[in-house]
Amino acid sequence: MEDRLSSLPDDLLHSILRDLPLKHTVRTGALSRRWARQWLSALAASPVLDFTDGDFARGQPPERAAATVGRCLRLHAEHGTPLDVLHLALVYPPGPGRPAFARGVIGWIAAAVARGAREVEADLTPPPQDIAIYGSAAFLEIPADLFQARNSLERLALGRLSLRAVPLPAAGLAGLRSLSLSHTDVTAEALRGILATCGALESLSLRCCALLTAVRVASDRLRALELLRCRAVVELRVAAPALESLALYGNVILSAAEWYRYHSVAVDFAAAPALRDVYLSHMDCCDYLDLNHDDYYPFVYHVPHARVLTLCSVGLLVPRISMDSDDERFDHLPYAHVNGGEAAYIDMPNLQELQLLLGSLEEEGEQDPRFPERVYYFFTHTSLPVLERLFVRLSRNPADGSSSPTAPDDEDAEIEFGHEIVLGQLTFVKVVHFRGTWREWRLVAFLLQRAPILEQLVLVTAAEGEGAPSHEQLEDIRERVSALEKASRDVRISVCRPGEDDSPNHAHTRFFHEEFCCMDLG
Repeated sequence: MEDRLSSLPDDLLHSILRDLPLKHTVRTGALSRRWARQWLSALAASPVLDFTDGDFARGQPPERAAATVGRCLRLHAEHGTPLDVLHLALVYPPGPGRPAFARGVIGWIAAAVARGAREVEADLTPPPQDIAIYGSAAFLEIPADLFQARNSLERLALGRLSLRAVPLPAAGLAGLRSLSLSHTDVTAEALRGILATCGALESLSLRCCALLTAVRVASDRLRALELLRCRAVVELRVAAPALESLALYGNVILSAAEWYRYHSVAVDFAAAPALRDVYLSHMDCCDYLDLNHDDYYPFVYHVPHARVLTLCSVGLLVPRISMDSDDERFDHLPYAHVNGGEAAYIDMPNLQELQLLLGSLEEEGEQDPRFPERVYYFFTHTSLPVLERLFVRLSRNPADGSSSPTAPDDEDAEIEFGHEIVLGQLTFVKVVHFRGTWREWRLVAFLLQRAPILEQLVLVTAAEGEGAPSHEQLEDIRERVSALEKASRDVRISVCRPGEDDSPNHAHTRFFHEEFCCMDLG
């Protein structure tokens, strides 16, 4: 059979090979002697070297993967092509091979910096036995002299590499516009030194930094901040007037209760008028929180100007303030009188797109057997005058028995509220992982009744293995939702399985509670 692909010009073959995952690119070398040269030539001619393909790292022993990376980098240097980007994601080998591997990784990073790379990313995954013993500890230490000279670096991302030996200030970090530290040993003091050095920083990401107890950021240039699963953080102080995007997966509430003090975070969030994109999720998703407690303080009250917001169940808790409360945390909040007390109230005048990450509605409704009160009280005490799109993401793994559609005897009882709730600008609603439990039906009915100009409602059912409905159950859901009372005559309703859904998604499609759960299980 004629090999017409091999007859293509080299530059076209290089373009094809650069678009393939690294594992498949390397495998083309088995086709012929010409192909064995082609994939190496393609890499050598590219200003971007990306070794982050997960299949590449998992598909061979760590030492062999490291040898392949070293060979590619040597050929690239010999070819003389400028190196703009180096991305590494490798498994840290166990046993006697570690010293050579460590020298290789540090040498590759140093070579990339010396060759004028603008972007360097290095992430090391420990073998399973090290995760059990060391957890999130850093494994490799960046040498003291690596960032002492000025360079071209604009983005630096380090996973399980330590900067503790690098003296600060460091001229080689002064030009950074983006910094990401993951599973490293950075402390509050070290972070202050790094931020003082990185005066041009526009993006900062801190992920799983176990020793980090405080994050204090004061910057006129910072536009994006991520603080993800840094469990020891008890203080967050941000003064960044240009901040546009915030993602926080951590302890996002304050509590006056002594027993819950370990959940509390001291928050000082200065005015951020440019902040538009916000993701707030508590790490424990209410698993260890007493839902009867009155002193929860959702961090959402610090970000009233958001246009796009993702909020977990904890963020829906509404603080109830005693009439004689002298708690200074609530001094700046507007409030409404409720049953002789006061409830905090928030105006979100710019919010156009809201996503709610909910646990099992069956668990959330335990204190009031008729409906999950947190969702409704959030709408009761939050002004959302321009909200257009609402996304509700239900739990993928509800508690045992929560998938039962059985309702109590008062299933048809009307839901009562202290005042009328009207979502006057809401045009699109999407509920994901819908199973058809009676509390889920109450939520859908509530939204249909309170959105007078709603144009589309999408119910995406649970996936296979997560309580997916049968064909008959799917038809029953379609019939029942069609029969519900609707404030909008023009609403289009669709019920579909996950693979059939082609409707719009929320701007935030990463779900950190699911990502970290999978990481822990893996």
